[in-house]
Amino acid sequence: MNRSRRLLRWLVVSFGVLLVVLLAYFYRKPGIPAGVIRDVVAETLVKEAKGIRDRVRFKGFDYVETRAQQGKYHLRATEALGFEENGDQIIRLKDVLFESQDGVAGPGIAITAPRAEFAQVSRAIRVFEGVRIEGEGTTLSGSSFHYENLSGKFRSDGPVTAVRGGLIARADEGELQARDGVLLLKGSVRVRGRMERARRMDLSAPTVRLGRLGELAAEGGVTIKTEESFLRSRIFVRKAEESGDRLRAEGDAIILFRPDAARLAAPLLASAEIIQLLRDAAGDPSSLELSSAASRSRIDVGPDGVNGARRALAPRVEARFVEGRLSELTVPADLDAAESCPPGAAPNSGMRSLKAGFARFTFQPDGRTLDVATLEKNVVIADGARALLTAPRGTLRGVDDTAVFAGDTGNPASYRDEKGSLKAQTLAYARKDGHIDASGTVLADFRSEGHPDLFGTKSGDPIHSRSDTLQMGLTDRKLTLTGGVQAWQKENVLRCKKLLLDDQTRSLRAEGDVKAFLRRKLAAPSPGKAAPPSDTINVSGDLLTHQEVDRLVRIEGHTTVVSGNWNLKSDITDIRLGADQSIEFAEARGSVTIEDRILHRRGAGTKATWRPQTDVVTLEGKPATVLDEKGNRLTGAVLSIRQGRSRVDVSPGEGIPSEGVFRPEGP
Repeated sequence: MNRSRRLLRWLVVSFGVLLVVLLAYFYRKPGIPAGVIRDVVAETLVKEAKGIRDRVRFKGFDYVETRAQQGKYHLRATEALGFEENGDQIIRLKDVLFESQDGVAGPGIAITAPRAEFAQVSRAIRVFEGVRIEGEGTTLSGSSFHYENLSGKFRSDGPVTAVRGGLIARADEGELQARDGVLLLKGSVRVRGRMERARRMDLSAPTVRLGRLGELAAEGGVTIKTEESFLRSRIFVRKAEESGDRLRAEGDAIILFRPDAARLAAPLLASAEIIQLLRDAAGDPSSLELSSAASRSRIDVGPDGVNGARRALAPRVEARFVEGRLSELTVPADLDAAESCPPGAAPNSGMRSLKAGFARFTFQPDGRTLDVATLEKNVVIADGARALLTAPRGTLRGVDDTAVFAGDTGNPASYRDEKGSLKAQTLAYARKDGHIDASGTVLADFRSEGHPDLFGTKSGDPIHSRSDTLQMGLTDRKLTLTGGVQAWQKENVLRCKKLLLDDQTRSLRAEGDVKAFLRRKLAAPSPGKAAPPSDTINVSGDLLTHQEVDRLVRIEGHTTVVSGNWNLKSDITDIRLGADQSIEFAEARGSVTIEDRILHRRGAGTKATWRPQTDVVTLEGKPATVLDEKGNRLTGAVLSIRQGRSRVDVSPGEGIPSEGVFRPEGP
């Protein structure tokens, strides 16, 4: 009788300890209601207890406990058997149902199993023979689980199957953290099904954690397939948010977006040490961030029929989306982008590349067409080996298809291609209009191909220029320089306030304070005799024009022509150029004056013609007059003056008398 009372007291204490341990660790927020107790159970506990002495058996075991802080706990079993084994007090339960509730209507976590066993001293708990754990929106099934009282976890003793929402998971083992409702799956984990908003997902990883608020974490080599993307990384975390969800992939992470599902024109592949993707309530991306500390993140976009294949490298890339379409792309530092030669590229084009210390791109509502691109910090744009542009900063506008690049003092914007180069404080390019504008100490070098040579030299040497502004029409093939213009080609130099080169008409027009220096060959005086050395002709006036077709240079307005000893002034002067870079003749009209600086001889008339081959100037007037330093004076209709010789030939004209006044030399 005393032994029976001691055993009864022992069982009461044991059940109290069991309930405290179980209920303390199973108490959580309510979830899916528990199912019914299984019909198929193991053999009765009485049969299992054969040969065990000092045992107590209960039927219809039902225990309820309510605590102010932890809520309500309810433990039920069809049978309970207590006995002593190897120094421990063992309680076995049959057809077990355990429920926890934290004050909110409905059960929190429910565990059903045919069998359960609790060791009082070691506090070890095991449920087995087909266990079903429900709660926190999750159902976990397996053949056997044991409970770790210190950590509050139920661990499986073999493969498990879990269902959470529209997802089904299978794993080699699993555990449920009873305190916070976290489900941990390990070993060849496969999670498939539909997430919120019916998005399909197929996940594989060695380890997967499922949290109570839609949190999903995987590690150890993760692959995820969805309808719009494929992701691979070492670590992956998904957290639900009010406005959608946030995805984070770490460790050699890559994500591939399909063009049709992701509203892209071509497949997009992003790779980085860390990829973070924020999606909105509709499941569309709202932001994407790539970051890599030790290396550079990378984005690859396939060709789309308009653009070639593109790639971009940078330590960090930030993208924003509106309604799932790309809206803004920011690269805070060290952008290195490239594009393969697109369809319809310029001849001799190659790989296009872009480098910048900072870049921001905004896109039009279609998510594909560029709106504005802002580039800063040592911008470098190249078209293979054909063309190169460098500038401290630049702006591209996709709406009107323009580009503006700006420089700093001592570091101008610079462009070069196979036809020449251009440097300026500001370079602007309008593609639709086919127009290039440059301003601020513009330095240009271009070959004559596509532009006429200065004064028809046909040397093939580059033309160099300096000006305040430059305008180049790629369609009408006109080049206009303004403000302190200096242009030179080899030894030919032109200075003016405004210069226009027209490739279509093969013409040149210089305006405002024009000064030209022409290095020309001198023709041989007669066949068989060597030509004299070349000579420099200095020309000045208000306007200078050159037509290549008739090889004529015309200077208008206060013109002056200086060659050798000759100094010729007039209202208009025409210079006819020879095909061999010589001067055939020069003709001055209007109020004409001429001076031979060696003989100090001057002449005046209405027309003067200079022929370098004979070095003779023919002066015409009504009458023409020549006066030397001695006071000798000749007048006539036509006066022929030879350079360096005192002889002047006089030709009469109709109604114009000839007259000579000679002063004898002194003793």
